[in-house]
Amino acid sequence: MNGPVPGKVSVLQCFASAVVRTVVLLVLWWALTEGDADAVAFGLWVVPLIVVLWWRLFPPEGRGPRVLATLAFGGYFLCGSVAAGLDVARRLLSPRLPISPGYLTYTTSLPAGSPRWLLANTLSLLPGTLSVTLRGPQLELHCLDTTAPVSAAVGHVEMRIARMFPR
Repeated sequence: MNGPVPGKVSVLQCFASAVVRTVVLLVLWWALTEGDADAVAFGLWVVPLIVVLWWRLFPPEGRGPRVLATLAFGGYFLCGSVAAGLDVARRLLSPRLPISPGYLTYTTSLPAGSPRWLLANTLSLLPGTLSVTLRGPQLELHCLDTTAPVSAAVGHVEMRIARMFPR
């Protein structure tokens, strides 16, 4: 018997993706509105619209991210955000202003789709880097300090994201 075809998404996978997306957004909505009944009622008709938009922008793929790797990435991201934020604050509050802003082009080996988008958006959320463009495997970044080992740091984030998405 043949297994699933790579890149093809079954009806069951589509349904599961829609359910997961809806539940994630409803929980997020509930948390952001602190459980306010009026806001939750509003969210019950807004969330399905957001799920449809999310689906159009990011259709379900053959396999989703690995759960444990995703949780590990969340912890890494939180710690990295704090550390990078402190580094940016240190640089900007220093009388010497030790920055050297500029652009860097990074070539990613992540597969197209969600993994590349996650890399670009993660780097934009980490202080000190901002994703400018993503064209194929080429990611152009604006960096606060081009003398720092930015490529190595981006490679580390890329490795963490690669662990989340099985090939």
